[in-house]
Amino acid sequence: MPKENRSNKTLVMIVRRLGYSVFVAGSFLAGNRLTAAEQPSQVKEFIESNCLDCHDASEKAGGLDLDQLSWSFETEANRSRWTRIHDRVQAGEMPPESTLTSRQRSGLTQPIGTAIVNVLDIKKHEQGRTILRRLNRREFENSLHDLLRIDLPIEHLLPEDGRSQGFDTVAEGLRISAVQIEKYLEVIELALDSAVRLTARPEGFSKRLRMQDEEAVRKNLDTAEDHVDPVSGERHRRLFRETDDALVYISHGYSPDDLKQFAPPSDGEYRVRVSAYAVDSRGDPIALKVFSSDWKNHQLLQYFELGPEPRTLEFTASLSHRDHLRFSGYGIGIDDDGKNVWNMDSVKDWKVPGMAVQWIEIEGPLLEDWPPESVTDVFGADHVRELEQRGRWTDQGHIAYEVTPQDPASAVRQAITRFATRAFRRPLKVGEADAFIDLANAELERGRTYEQAMRVALRAILVSPRFLMLDESPGKLDGFAVASRLSYCFWSSPPDEELLGLAQAGKLSDKVVVGQQVERLLGSERGQRFVTSFVGQWLELNQIDATIPDTRLYPEYDDLLRRSMVAETELFFNELLSNNLPIASLIDCDFAMLDRRLAEHYELTEPFAKSGDDLFGEQFRRVALPGDSVRGGVMTQAAVLKVTANGTVTSPVVRGSWILRRIVGKPPSPPPPVNAIEPDTRGATTIREQLAKHRDSDTCNRCHREIDPPGFALESFDVIGGFRTRYRSIGEGDSETKRLHGRNIWEYKLGQPVDCSGQTSDGRAFADINEFRKLMLADQRQIVRSLAEKMTTYATGAGISFADRDEIEQIVEKVSASDGGLRTLVHEIATSDLFLTK
Repeated sequence: MPKENRSNKTLVMIVRRLGYSVFVAGSFLAGNRLTAAEQPSQVKEFIESNCLDCHDASEKAGGLDLDQLSWSFETEANRSRWTRIHDRVQAGEMPPESTLTSRQRSGLTQPIGTAIVNVLDIKKHEQGRTILRRLNRREFENSLHDLLRIDLPIEHLLPEDGRSQGFDTVAEGLRISAVQIEKYLEVIELALDSAVRLTARPEGFSKRLRMQDEEAVRKNLDTAEDHVDPVSGERHRRLFRETDDALVYISHGYSPDDLKQFAPPSDGEYRVRVSAYAVDSRGDPIALKVFSSDWKNHQLLQYFELGPEPRTLEFTASLSHRDHLRFSGYGIGIDDDGKNVWNMDSVKDWKVPGMAVQWIEIEGPLLEDWPPESVTDVFGADHVRELEQRGRWTDQGHIAYEVTPQDPASAVRQAITRFATRAFRRPLKVGEADAFIDLANAELERGRTYEQAMRVALRAILVSPRFLMLDESPGKLDGFAVASRLSYCFWSSPPDEELLGLAQAGKLSDKVVVGQQVERLLGSERGQRFVTSFVGQWLELNQIDATIPDTRLYPEYDDLLRRSMVAETELFFNELLSNNLPIASLIDCDFAMLDRRLAEHYELTEPFAKSGDDLFGEQFRRVALPGDSVRGGVMTQAAVLKVTANGTVTSPVVRGSWILRRIVGKPPSPPPPVNAIEPDTRGATTIREQLAKHRDSDTCNRCHREIDPPGFALESFDVIGGFRTRYRSIGEGDSETKRLHGRNIWEYKLGQPVDCSGQTSDGRAFADINEFRKLMLADQRQIVRSLAEKMTTYATGAGISFADRDEIEQIVEKVSASDGGLRTLVHEIATSDLFLTK
């Protein structure tokens, strides 16, 4: 409507200004600028005596010219350069092959450290160590869900967040722009549409269905096997069998598996029950996969393993009115000779593993109250009235309710004050809600309805910096800021009533209370968000789909394996966190979290074959590893091994660099401009042979001494995390003889042998990944330190600066003194000054 458009344009103009002002507010505007100073005499002397032979204007070894490097520490770039110099000299790496004592080195390192800390202290005093930070799009979605009582997916509709230090919670990567504000307005409108459901109560769906009643299935069953299509000339293939009680799937490839008898009458939560069982299993797993699809996007909802006896499966799923369901089989349709339906003249008496589906029951949408609480909670239950006659039609049904308070102006003030208080995550200041109330009242004066006027005000609140940004002031955080920092760290959503109540009472200044809240947040259902978000970014699991494995080289990769890969790493981290197991377990441990699909991939199926419990194959369990197992710890988990490969071949350089950055916490220097190594998929040469030539250059060798060893140790794992002793190739080599669920699907050849031995930069040799892990565990404090830095960065929204090192070291000391438990680390971070101050 024209008035609605005018309101939107006005809002856009306002928030554009807000957006730019927020961007400026989030920038580093230090009031006391420091000018470049003269280098201290001891620094000059040290550099002249020990460094200029390689790092002057003519040599510039490693791209560093110390003649021209300013003794100024204002800019991040200069601080990084001097920090790098400090660290390499202190560690004895520079000058190379030097006999300088620690005291002599301090002539350079001590002045650098003092200068950097002085500048950072000024910055911290003026604006804190964290600049003004906005909510990332995951936090924005969860915040809208909590405020409006909705579950509409909107994250994917927003611009992707920038990342800094590897995380999307760091303020430097979360700038804001006018374009972003306009996208916020678009998704807020969708969220309000989802919340303001004033249609008649949706008609429910509650039926028991049979797949054999599907038109496409019925046609496939009723068409004779000797029928030849007159157009294509192809003979008909039966993809199913029909029994007295079930439809049996017998094709491992294409089947018409869409359930078209069910269409969700409206958006909402639906309960699905299925009765199914395995037919003629050879002992291999047979499973049911359930997908939702809107004909464009497909999502695996559930995966259930089946036995010979009928199993009743039940789950709930959030579906839109555009979705439909698909029921597919897994591990079926291949006989003992490796043949499928396309190889058979008749499947009438054909013995083949199959999946039998007896019936499917669907109920929903699952609603308790109507209109939903999203309406009554925002506008007030007393203001909702049912219409005597149905109103206009929307894509969700006819309008059947209206929101009409007796005193609209009073209702506006109450509703907006209540909503803004929740949105801003703290009590409102005097008059703080007035601007939003005035917006709504102006719309009422123009003749808009109460609902329309409120929507204008709600949109303005939801694009206000007070909602979009975390409200933190330099120095010690107040209770409400601590409440938000805790909830967004562990839940990625706003603080609940308990946290806000503790903040109001002034109790979140007590570290004991903070620790109690950490336990509560982690122990809640939403606590899994911390594991998913932190682990997904720290270990880059969110990049699991960045590459698709070559189907010729890795035909066993499928959606179930991909699902299990990510779940294993998240559950493993959760196991360490829940039981406060040592952080060293990230490097090596004696158990893994596996389901049958992943155990099959790891060739560790014995615990599943002998299992006498009630667990099915799709359920993860803690599995003890054999003493000589190559598994144990995150480095040998399939998800990590996949995200550190490119889908075709592995690279020790990529994996080694990843280990240094993500696990060891000592990232390598950026590579110089040299020609990249092209992988050889024909099997003629190995990556190790190519790297040997590459390292002939002194420039390259300097970094590769650190990078290559962990990469070589992981060469015994392929692109999808399978163990190997020989490389796969599409050219030279021997044929593979293994089968997967009866299928002889291997097109690749077994090429040259894998060499996973190596030598660390300090001369320690290793033969394989097991020996390399032992070498890594020789410095467990560095592993704890690295994780402490990563987790603190994620939790506080700022990277670890030179000035933060002492406090990180205190955290490491406390954790190490308490048996190095992961949960202990989380508590020490959450009660540290780094977390409790801006």
